[in-house]
Amino acid sequence: MFTVFISVLNASTANSAQPIVAPILAAAAATPNGVTCNTVPAEQLGACISRMLTDPNGAYSPDHVYTAAEKQPVYAPKQAAGVTAAEVGSWSVVGDCTVDGYKINPIHASLTKSGKVLMTAGSGYNKSFFDQKVFKTWIWDPTNPATCPREIPMPAGVDLFCSGHSHLPDGRVLFFGGTGHYATSDLYYTGVREAYAFDDTTEKFTPTGLMNIARWYPNGPVNAVGNPVVVSGLDAAGKVTTTNETYDPATGKWTKLPGTRIFPLYAGMVLRKNGTLCYSGTNMGGKAGASPGCWNWTNNAWYPIPGLLYPDCRDQASTLLLYPAQAQKFMVIGGGCQTGLTGTTATVDLNAATQKFTEGPYVGFASMHSCATVLPDKSAFVAGGADHNTRPVLRAARLPAGATAWQQVASPTVPRMYHSSCMLLLDGSVVTMGTTAMQGSVESRLEVYKPWYMQAGVTRPTITGLAPTLKLGGTYSVSFSGPATVNGAMLQRLTSVTHSSDPNQRAVDVPVTATTDWNKKTLKIDANRGLVPPGMYMLSVRDWRNIPSKSLVVRIVENTTAAAAVLTSASAGSTAAAAACCCTCGSGCC
Repeated sequence: MFTVFISVLNASTANSAQPIVAPILAAAAATPNGVTCNTVPAEQLGACISRMLTDPNGAYSPDHVYTAAEKQPVYAPKQAAGVTAAEVGSWSVVGDCTVDGYKINPIHASLTKSGKVLMTAGSGYNKSFFDQKVFKTWIWDPTNPATCPREIPMPAGVDLFCSGHSHLPDGRVLFFGGTGHYATSDLYYTGVREAYAFDDTTEKFTPTGLMNIARWYPNGPVNAVGNPVVVSGLDAAGKVTTTNETYDPATGKWTKLPGTRIFPLYAGMVLRKNGTLCYSGTNMGGKAGASPGCWNWTNNAWYPIPGLLYPDCRDQASTLLLYPAQAQKFMVIGGGCQTGLTGTTATVDLNAATQKFTEGPYVGFASMHSCATVLPDKSAFVAGGADHNTRPVLRAARLPAGATAWQQVASPTVPRMYHSSCMLLLDGSVVTMGTTAMQGSVESRLEVYKPWYMQAGVTRPTITGLAPTLKLGGTYSVSFSGPATVNGAMLQRLTSVTHSSDPNQRAVDVPVTATTDWNKKTLKIDANRGLVPPGMYMLSVRDWRNIPSKSLVVRIVENTTAAAAVLTSASAGSTAAAAACCCTCGSGCC
């Protein structure tokens, strides 16, 4: 039986925050009411999730009446005396918005190339809105956080609620799938085949043709040329599809991939530097019979990754590719199962000769629905979550690069549970958004976390000159101002997140070398497009104190003046070499 692990906190304040040590106590979790689907067979998953989301005894149903115990938050232990915001950061609610009579509901959130945030609800988990075709999306400017988002017209008659979404190489956000039918007594939730690209320059959605398969809760990791590989989802009959496909924006075509392969809904995915895609074991609702492994999507070859700790307890866990992406280490964080939660982590070294999970440091709290990202100071960050859409977790933690223990940081104040999201913004802060739980409607408050490097008295470097387009393998000059010299830089792919899943999250190290000018450095962009798939990225620089600048949005493109770098596989073992040798450059795996 799985357990909720109870945190044990070290009383010291090393590294300017309380380090979290491994749990030594465990307490059995109360089995939640209602339906759970973690271990049901793939052929039953669509029916089970439809029951789970409509069962009024379960906390996922919009009709559920919450008890006092279910509303009770899980608070962080009190910080040690003397700990300040300069050490653990701070949170603030920056907006609570109702636009034209509708609360903002950021079930899907994407950072656009302009730095604004696209917040998409579609019908927003509201069957009445679906029946009336009331579909909503908004765009919000974080530089004016107290100004409410503006509504953006959505495609007529198509509900992008519970779609998948990924950035295309030119920065547009591709939405694929959505809701074709809300579950009723005689029909499951079903998907749609429609797909649209949103351009923040025109602020319009443009159709991109029909997928081969209808999809509800799909995911779309990009391949090594930056094109989405779309997997999973409930089809037009409410069944988990085994057909996967890819979209090429250059031709506008959707193409089925060879063979069949099943992935769970919102499967946690990571693009590996050899061009294969690795499934982490995280999911929404249930595993659908899938196990972690790396997938050569061009020929359907599969290479298992054994050893995931608590594999049946990773419902709406987070998958995070740790900094630097060149190290090829990803981490699975937290998650839920039918008997409770876990706060454990597990990591995989994709550069190792043999890939397997190893136990990582305990986060300090157990939750699902949490958000995770990499901060521009190289640390991992996780916040929020809940216990199966009850008992919101008002906690956050940070894992400095290379550290072996998470540190408790300042606590959020707004509950973030099912249908919540978060993202890293250009200024280095993290905004948390949404949830459809416990309020009787939606949670419309936006809350921003400012890390230690954004606190009063900290002077950050400022980028004063940088080319807007950078080529793979290219060398570029960056100029900056500030009190300290720059010795590091980072590329971070723009966020597009829902249900604790952003399969394209990555933070890539950019080597920095000196020039004859004190306020200029030379940047070297990695040539491997498996590490840096073409597309839009945030670029920040760091000074010797590890203080990051605000980011600028840059576009990474193919290097047409030099041969494309061969994706490295020699260090990844024989299975990786087999995966790389069988790829074709035309499909983006070379």
